[in-house]
Order: sequence, then structure tokens, then C-alpha cells
Amino acid sequence: MFNQHRRSIPRKQLRKPSYTSLNTGASSARWKFGLSESALTKLKLLLGVFIAIVALASAILSLLKIYASDEDTFKRYADRAVAWHYKTDMWNGYFSNWFEGIVNIAELNLSDTSMTLTLQASGNVIDGAMSEKRLCGIFPPQDFKLVRGTISHFGNSADIQIFEIVQGYTKVYAEFSLHHDGLVLEVAPKRNSRWFGRDTVRLIHHPQSTIDTGFEAMKGNCKEEEGRYKKLLKDSFEELVKKGALHRRPISGQPAGGASAPKK
Repeated sequence: MFNQHRRSIPRKQLRKPSYTSLNTGASSARWKFGLSESALTKLKLLLGVFIAIVALASAILSLLKIYASDEDTFKRYADRAVAWHYKTDMWNGYFSNWFEGIVNIAELNLSDTSMTLTLQASGNVIDGAMSEKRLCGIFPPQDFKLVRGTISHFGNSADIQIFEIVQGYTKVYAEFSLHHDGLVLEVAPKRNSRWFGRDTVRLIHHPQSTIDTGFEAMKGNCKEEEGRYKKLLKDSFEELVKKGALHRRPISGQPAGGASAPKK
């Protein structure tokens, strides 16, 4: 009778619990102080942020002390920091498609172009000039047009405008994006300046050059165009004189009519 009421238990239910099942709560195990691993990680992160804030505040206080004691020293340090951030040394000087002092110049893949740039940077602002044969054709022809622009953060690229002041107004002729590739400056026309073409121009930075040496190197770049323009003005003047619309200016000491003074 007793054997009839005995219940048989399947063998699979009699297996010992596995090691994994015994450690199910291991991921949520707590440390001696009652902190979980995730809470401890967050605490470390907050501590790191706090240390960074304290270090930044200490640096700011140090700068304020320098400013209070010596404004010139503070300005010098501030200028150095800005120059480092925008890499102003890379933007100062003369840029063209040739410099004989570079031994591996053929490897730099410089462009066959008449474009040259002379730039000077202060903070994130660029000033200077650009010379290019297509710019020589803009009335009136000059050896260069003016440049203005801004440098991006960390100083690897910049945006510039080519402009001129005409009758008291700023006339913008073209816009370019600049990008540094080592010693090479890449000059790419923007979409609204495709009359310059679509190709990126590669120019080399002349070491130790300045904006002044760049202006000196640009002299005479538009000499032919200026000569044709002066000849055109002269021919137009002569034509107007023949028609009687204009009169020649009298030579100093000679009467307006051109005749010599009567004898007494």
C-alpha cells in the first residue's frame, strides 16, 4: 500500500545546481561599502570631472592674478595661446607655385598657375592680397586684389574673399576655401566663384617670408594689362582732343592758347 502512494521524481530534477546558477547575482554583487560596480564607475567619473573643473578654475585664477599684477604679461600669454590655437605662423607669408629652396618640390604636386598669395594673420583674422592673371583683367588692372578672411578652429583651414573698395563700396570678386597640407596651401574656389574654375590650386609657403616680401614679389604681375589700359586711356584722350571735346592742359609758363607771348 505504501509503495502505491510513493511518487517517483524524475532524475533531471535531482541534478545539482550549476556553478552559473549559484553566481546569478554576481553582476550585482556589492562591495564592502555597499556600492555596486556601476555605482563605483559613476563615482570615478564624477571625481574625474570634479578634478578637471578644479584644475580649470585654478588655471583661470592664475591668469587673473597675472592680469591683475601685469597686464602686458597677461596679453603676451593670451596672444601666444591664440596663436597656438589658430596656427598663425602657418598663415603668415608668401605663397606661390615655386620655391627653389625645396629639394623635393616635384613631389609636392604644385599647380601650374599664375596665382600667388601674401597673407598676414592676427588671431583668427586673415588679411593680405592675391595676384592672378584673371584678376588682372578686372578694371582697373592692378598687380593684386585685397584679401580678407577668417581661420577655422585649430588653424587647418580658412575662408577668404577677394575684394576691392570701389567708389566707397566693397566689391567682392571671388571666394575661396583654404586648407593646409604640410607646406602646401590648397586654394579651392567656392561654388559662387566658379569663373575661377573648379580645380584646387596647390601653392607652397615660402619659409621666412612676410606679407611685405609677398607684396614686393607681386610687383609687375599685371604689367602687360596695365600697359594696355594706359594706352587705351591715351588713345581715347587723343580722340576726344581731335573732336574738340577736350583741350590739352597748357604747359607750365605757356599761355592757354599755346602761342608764345607777344613781343613788346
